[in-house]
Parts: sequence; structure tokens; C-alpha cells
Amino acid sequence: MQYAKAFTDALQFAWGPGFLSPGGPEEVAEMVHGLDLKGARLLDVGSGLGGVDLLLAGVHGAKDVTGIDVEPQLIEAAQQLIAAKGLFDRIRFQLVEPGPLPFEDSAFDFVFTKDAMVHIDDKAAMYQEVLRVLKPGGWFLAADWLWAQGAADSPVVKSWLSTGPLRFAFTTVPEAEAALIAAGFTDVTVSDRRHLLQASNREEVAMYEGPARLELANIVGETMANSRLASARGRQASLDSGDLIPSHKRGRKAT
Repeated sequence: MQYAKAFTDALQFAWGPGFLSPGGPEEVAEMVHGLDLKGARLLDVGSGLGGVDLLLAGVHGAKDVTGIDVEPQLIEAAQQLIAAKGLFDRIRFQLVEPGPLPFEDSAFDFVFTKDAMVHIDDKAAMYQEVLRVLKPGGWFLAADWLWAQGAADSPVVKSWLSTGPLRFAFTTVPEAEAALIAAGFTDVTVSDRRHLLQASNREEVAMYEGPARLELANIVGETMANSRLASARGRQASLDSGDLIPSHKRGRKAT
């Protein structure tokens, strides 16, 4: 388990209810910009606490959203969130094992994932599975944490990764683009979002350096609160050095 409750409570404190990574509604809107989700059947890979899925259905009009995750406590929390919002008829969550997706070929109009691909080791296999379950003409939309060539040896990155419980499997921007093309996607784009996250992460660091850290400590304990400050500082250093490259990726299944 990577996402224990105290950790997810701390992440939501910074990033909003139902969110385990930064960006919130604005980033989701940017990810789907220019595409019509109304009436679509959509798969969310790494659905976490379900905040993204509320937006995809409730704001962006997806008719049927299936969220999948590998940690049962996240599935349970997401189900509680959706029940509270009364959207059980349009959103469902399913616990899965790492590996092939448990869905038929050409089952979805969109496959969406926000900041979950960075946890998946075999990205080539996942891209192939995403392509398989997409309908012809369907889109894969992803926010992903990539890094620069040589970042694995960067002292800045190593220091940042030592501050939290998560395990990552980074790739570079060229590797991500090549893997999508090799899997069979067309219209592939990888967009660098580093400067946007640099700005928002500075605000997060400032928040933790102020009274908010004491407020968070009252919720999750002083050790976790201090860990979140250290992580935010390390993330900022990795962004400022150019080692960490948050990106949006798109690819379409040919018709």
C-alpha cells in the first residue's frame, strides 16, 4: 500500500477533496480541452479517491465512467464520495490487479489517467492495453510525471524522492512519445507543463511554511506534516532544476 489514509488526507489538504495530485479541476479541463465527452463511455486508470471522475461525469458530461485502481482502500473511499454526490448511476469503481485491463476490446470512447502512469513499470504493455480497449477513433488522455535525461542520477531528484512513501517509474519525454507511437497511437502529442506546476508548487511550499502546516499536523500528525513540507520543497527543486517535467500526453486510436 502506497496511499495510506493519513497520506491521502494530507494530499487532499493541499490539493482538494478527492485529489491525490496537484492541478484540480483546472488541469482536468485542460486535459479534455477541445474534445466532446458528452455521452461518452470513459475509463479512468488510477482513479484514486474519485475526485477526477466527479468532474469527468458531472462537469464534462461523460455518460459512463469506470474508475480502476489497485489499492482497495482507495476504491472504498471513491465509492463513498460518489455515493455522497448521488452519481452511482454514471460512475463506478473497480479494484484491479496490475497487468492486462479486465475489459473487452473497443469498450471505451476515452481512456483517461491523471498522474498514475508514473507508478506503472511496464508502460509499453499499458499503452497496448489502452489501445486495445479504445474504440476506433477514441482518445487516450494522460497527465504524467516525466523527467529529463540523466535525472535518475540527479542529487536534487534523489533528495526529493527520499522524502515520501511513493514509488515511481519515470521516463523521459522522447521515451514517452516513442512508446505511444510504437504502441500504435496516432496524433501523438506530449506537452511540457513544468512552468505551470512550478508556480503552483511555490504556493504549496509557502502554505506549508506558514500556519497551515500546524493545521495539517492537527489532522495527520507532525511527522506527516513535516514530510509534506519536505516533499513540496524537493519537488520545487526538481522542477526548478529542469529534472522533473510534468506533461500532458495524447494519442488517438486510428479509425
